Amino acid sequence: MRALPALLFVVVFVAFAPALGGAFLNWDDAENLVANPHYRGLGPTELRWMWSAVHMGHYIPVTWLTFGLDYLLWGTNPAGYHLTSLLFHALNAALVYLVAARLLSTSFERAAPRPPPATLRAGAALGALLWALHPLRVESVAWITERRDVVSGCFALLSVLAYLVAVRRAGADGRLHRGAYALAVGAFALAAFAKSIVVGLPLVLIALDVYPLRRVSGGWRRILRVALLEKLPFFAVGALAAGIMLVIGFRWGLLAPLAAESVPQRLALTGHSLAFYLGKTIWPWPLSPLYSLYRPVDPLALRYLVPGGLALAAGFLLIALRRRWPAGLVAGAAYVALLLPVSGMFPNGPQVAADRYTYLPTMGWAVLAGGALPWAWSARRAGRLSPRIAGALAWASLALVAGLAVLTERQIPIWRDSIALWRHAAWADPDSDVPLFYLGWALADAGRFDEAREHFETSRRRVSASVPLLRAQFTLHLALVEARAGRPAAAEERLRDALTLDPDHPVAWIRLGTARWTRGDAPGADVAWTAAADRAPLWSRYQVWELRAAVAEVPETSRVARARLAFALAGALQEYRAHAEAEEHYRLAVRLEPGYTAAWNNLGVTYASRGRYADALDAFVHALRLQPGERGACANARRAAAVLGTRPQEVDACGPERG
Repeated sequence: MRALPALLFVVVFVAFAPALGGAFLNWDDAENLVANPHYRGLGPTELRWMWSAVHMGHYIPVTWLTFGLDYLLWGTNPAGYHLTSLLFHALNAALVYLVAARLLSTSFERAAPRPPPATLRAGAALGALLWALHPLRVESVAWITERRDVVSGCFALLSVLAYLVAVRRAGADGRLHRGAYALAVGAFALAAFAKSIVVGLPLVLIALDVYPLRRVSGGWRRILRVALLEKLPFFAVGALAAGIMLVIGFRWGLLAPLAAESVPQRLALTGHSLAFYLGKTIWPWPLSPLYSLYRPVDPLALRYLVPGGLALAAGFLLIALRRRWPAGLVAGAAYVALLLPVSGMFPNGPQVAADRYTYLPTMGWAVLAGGALPWAWSARRAGRLSPRIAGALAWASLALVAGLAVLTERQIPIWRDSIALWRHAAWADPDSDVPLFYLGWALADAGRFDEAREHFETSRRRVSASVPLLRAQFTLHLALVEARAGRPAAAEERLRDALTLDPDHPVAWIRLGTARWTRGDAPGADVAWTAAADRAPLWSRYQVWELRAAVAEVPETSRVARARLAFALAGALQEYRAHAEAEEHYRLAVRLEPGYTAAWNNLGVTYASRGRYADALDAFVHALRLQPGERGACANARRAAAVLGTRPQEVDACGPERG
């Protein structure tokens, strides 16, 4: 039935259609899309940014291409962005069906009796629906920022589908069809640069080679060729994506817990993740946008020992049953391979788990569940299963799909807006301060300042006095709420309280300067802004996008202070490889202070890091005209001049190069 994939597309689209009414959320949507001008379009400037920028700790150029197209089509209307995500997810449901149909057909080739094609298609459709309509999918579809899940999932599925075609069209010598194989590698590369979570896909292909494709029999030479040599291009792409991910993670501090957590702690978190996601797949309630990670992690605590033990027992059981039930071991191996990059083995962020991480890893379980229908048909025909039980299984499958659709319908409104989202998160995890923080800002954005202040006060009271930096952060947010509520005196008092707790907090110093400037105290404002700029070496401790918002509020009429702060912010951005934004702030610094030698030099470094050597040399020469012989500018200018094959007189004036 060739219309079945189209029917699945429509069913999934209709089920998730309520997500079209959702707004941009205050959970990364604002920083990624609403306040980010760099992705808006598909011109040379935007494309250069997409393929070079590390934004908020992610390198996802393929996903940015879809956002750029969104902006051309919809502007900043969130409904259009939701529509694109929904179209990708509905397409993915059809692709899961196509992959499942091929895998089930191959799996049951040797079954006696072999299920008819209609039954195999029904099993594939069941697997696709169990996966696509599951409420765990809501986060990836209804949260615009998580477009990267549906895009990477689409190309990963295309890669698997092309690989299956390459195997089916293999020559007599077993070598894969070249065109389909090249398509599989290309699709995997697009998936990896839409979201690097797919780096485990080559291991999934090897697992499929074992079963159901049965390509690894026939001696060790064939095993070596199929499992390693044939997969080298996939491993090369995966290694590149994983390497970029690790470099970014360490530079942005996202993987800082990796050094803090011991190996036993990371193993405990990994075991917890493997059991947690499978448990939520079986019993998807309650779901939350944030499952907070509470430190320190005690590997011997029951909350880690029990799920870790269950995950280990399940693994041993699948291995023990590998001959009678190889499909179970393959599904389990695919689950682990795809989940490992976001498991506790590589902790990142404040969460111990996230619903969005299940988007790819649980596909194998869904296909396995869909295979129950053709298995039941074969078992009934062979007399191993009574017709009554087989019929009950079919009806139970329909009831399960309907139940998942109902749960999804109830989960989607949670993602309607920021207030609804974080109210639900606070209910699901009342011990966590993070939902209260985001809920406070959602209420402030809605003009409900008294409620926002109440939430931040609650969060601050819950933080122990032994953690002054965190208390300072919540005090800062109380100050910002007071300022937005039109209470400048109260805001300034809160800012002073925050600086008492954390004297080096740059955002608090910047905001204090702005508050003083607003009430006419220009000298006091300059003192505060200077204090913030003097603490620039410590800025990497704070989120640069929070600093960016604070610096943007410093008036340009205070040219020296704004230039120094822009210079310091550009340095922090450059440290995190956000070169496009660093360039923007260095340019602001030299526009405000044309004689700012260090800013001209660093602007040149930013140009050079992006391959713009002519612009870089111009910036270095400008710095040397302001300060002839400046050592750093001389060294940089020599390197840029060597690349361009030129020798400006300012470089000659630097004298001989020092060894």
